Amino acid sequence: MRRPSSVVHSPSEKPQYYGSFVLWTDPTEVDNAVSVYVGLVEASDEAGSPCDFVHRAFIIFGRTLPATIFLGLLLALPVTMIIIGVKYLEECPREPKLPIYLLVGGCFGGLKLLLLLCEQARKLRDDDDETIHDDSELLTMTKVAHVCLSLFLCVWFGFGNFWLFGVGIPKFKAPLHEPRNWCDRVVFTFTFWQIVICYILLAIVFVFGTSFCVCFTVVRCKKDVEKG
Repeated sequence: MRRPSSVVHSPSEKPQYYGSFVLWTDPTEVDNAVSVYVGLVEASDEAGSPCDFVHRAFIIFGRTLPATIFLGLLLALPVTMIIIGVKYLEECPREPKLPIYLLVGGCFGGLKLLLLLCEQARKLRDDDDETIHDDSELLTMTKVAHVCLSLFLCVWFGFGNFWLFGVGIPKFKAPLHEPRNWCDRVVFTFTFWQIVICYILLAIVFVFGTSFCVCFTVVRCKKDVEKG
């Protein structure tokens, strides 16, 4: 933000103007960064093990605005899975389960993301509202739903890998002598990249989790050395 120029008067010279610039940081960004840092410090003090700290750290980062935006954008993946699964349901005779994998995985994956987004909205509401809400039953049901959905999606993802890589590279047009030995290019290609994206996301989670675990261990060791 530009400030008015400062004026310096001299007895024998004309007034000289020296421009100055002041950069202002958005206080909201500062508050968010500080709250994340403070939350990580408190989680490090309260956590009883590296796994406990990793869990707390992911919860803290999951409450941030970038994480909410990322979840909203990621919702496009299960929606596309549902569309392709419905449209090409009969277009992969070589492995008929691939379109079903996309359809079912898109439905349950989208439900999982919607639950996460609803949790984000509830947390934002609780932060703005000072009224205490007794949502213990709702929280319990939400946790159970998350666990069940996560287990199902993991198993279903494993089946998807088996069905996709069991096909190999199929023919994308029906041969005359083998009319059922083919799979539509869109179904096969999209399923392949959907699985690749899932592996990339898992790798990112693994890297962040390992980093949190290492940081927690280093900080605890440093504190133990200082105490000893």
